[in-house]
Amino acid sequence: MRASDGFILGAITGAAIVWFWRRELEDYARDRTRGVRTRAAEGLRAVEEGTEKVLDRGGDALRRAEDVLQDTKAQVGDALRRGQDAIRPTPSPREA
Repeated sequence: MRASDGFILGAITGAAIVWFWRRELEDYARDRTRGVRTRAAEGLRAVEEGTEKVLDRGGDALRRAEDVLQDTKAQVGDALRRGQDAIRPTPSPREA
């Protein structure tokens, strides 16, 4: 028997076994992986909670940064207007 024939025979045998004992294999896999799936679900929940906390803190930081930027914008605008007033020449008596 050549290797290719053995491979084909093995694939057919494997398919027949899976088809014949499908229900038993599903039950076995479900029972054996229950703990792993439970831990994975708990891990995903922990990641979700951690992400929420980080994003909440990030949102607070962004709101504070936005407030600082608005205050800075107002201060810069005021300073520029005062600077314009300071360097603007006074109207000459002839222009008034």
